[in-house]
Amino acid sequence: MPKCIVCGRFFHEGQGIIIKIPGGLLEFHSSRCAQRFLRMLLEERGSECVAREALELARGLRSSLERLEEGRAKAI
Repeated sequence: MPKCIVCGRFFHEGQGIIIKIPGGLLEFHSSRCAQRFLRMLLEERGSECVAREALELARGLRSSLERLEEGRAKAI
């Protein structure tokens, strides 16, 4: 049974959020705990490499959304 790394709560397989990263697993019982972890990572430990990668990922996601919206607009 996985255990949330933020609050320590146990949760059943198939529930919660489990992220596989090189070197281990990040296990969260709820999106709120995952959000808290991400906030702590970026605010307290936010080194330049993490911030740079996060901004690069955000740019990529925004451009994907723009392409999707353009495709929808042309279909109308």
